[in-house]
Amino acid sequence: MSLRPIARDARGRAGEAARRLGDSIGRLDPRAVRVLMPASAVLAAVVCAALIANFVVMPIIVRRGDLVAAPDLVGVSLAEAQRVVAEAGLNLRVTDERPDPSQPGGRIVRQSPEAGVDVKRGRTVSVSVSAGIDRKAVPSLAGLPMRQAELELSRAGLAVGDVIEVSSDRVDRGRVIGSTPGPGTLVAAGEEITVLLSLGRRRAELVMPSLVGREVTEARAVVERLGLVVEVVTYGRAKRGPSGDVVVMQDPPAGARVAEGDRVTLRVGRD
Repeated sequence: MSLRPIARDARGRAGEAARRLGDSIGRLDPRAVRVLMPASAVLAAVVCAALIANFVVMPIIVRRGDLVAAPDLVGVSLAEAQRVVAEAGLNLRVTDERPDPSQPGGRIVRQSPEAGVDVKRGRTVSVSVSAGIDRKAVPSLAGLPMRQAELELSRAGLAVGDVIEVSSDRVDRGRVIGSTPGPGTLVAAGEEITVLLSLGRRRAELVMPSLVGREVTEARAVVERLGLVVEVVTYGRAKRGPSGDVVVMQDPPAGARVAEGDRVTLRVGRD
């Protein structure tokens, strides 16, 4: 059954009642009208207050009853977040999963709306879930020049830490011997990797022999057999031995410690 005829009839009846009331007031003595006017004003005020309460205040109260504060979900597990949200009359939606160094995998790292914000019951709270710490594999650096090793670590999301130089009979000078941690090890993104860099073959330490008084040819042969570099300097007229010039001074002196590749100066002759 349609309500429109009933509504029209109600409006007609109300209009008729208003007209009758107006006619009745018009027939009253003016003095009576003056007496009734304050009462009418009070009645009108009461009616207005009732209308405001019914159409303004009550809807606000009803709407406030539909609001809840968004719960704090950051740091809790996904299963716990689902339980808490359901109890609050809300829904939960996982928007993404991202690496996070501060939260273990499976825990909430971000939410929208934020905790404490008033939302309507039935609204959806969106969350991001931690995938755990972002881990990277250490690349193989052995045999690479230092600059190339730095580029490889950067591409892998890692960084160069300490560079330790050590001697090596197998790896050329300036190339990487290895790293700590080793290749294939999973480490946190951005972690610094210690690099072992070759100084080349270890130079043997030697004690400088005495060469003064020896013929320069013999002295040169001794020095070269030790892996040293010979430089001969002649001053004036050389002092000669049975088969050639004689060493009169040497640098470094006899007994000094030297290493392979060091330079030795032999002075021959004297003014």
